[in-house]
Amino acid sequence: MQTRPDASTLLEAVATFLLEEVSTKLKDDKALAFRVMIAANLAGIVAAELKTQDDRFSHEARGLKALLPGAADEQRLWGSKTSERVEALTALERELSARLRSGRMKLDDKVLEHLMQTAKETLAVTNPRFELGDEP
Repeated sequence: MQTRPDASTLLEAVATFLLEEVSTKLKDDKALAFRVMIAANLAGIVAAELKTQDDRFSHEARGLKALLPGAADEQRLWGSKTSERVEALTALERELSARLRSGRMKLDDKVLEHLMQTAKETLAVTNPRFELGDEP
């Protein structure tokens, strides 16, 4: 089984190629140069998501488990199939949303801290220049 280069490394190489090799040749076609820049940016975002997805998943899953004791399907949440893990995490996100909407759970400091941390971790990947700040 081939393990190197991994998907994130390949996507970073594509982004670098588009920015450094292709875009410099498109000075006369501003629209195409802009689309190439967007494609490079998207490849970079996907590469960053792949590199950080396990850590971000674990942080969010642990946070939701702490907020929603007993609600997690532990076997699926920590299983080996990515699709099942994502479904289990999504179920916890929906449960938190449902409890907040219904009033069964209050938007207290613990919930707000979890939501802010999850947003910060997501933005660090998708838009690293965006500053969320330390205040809720």
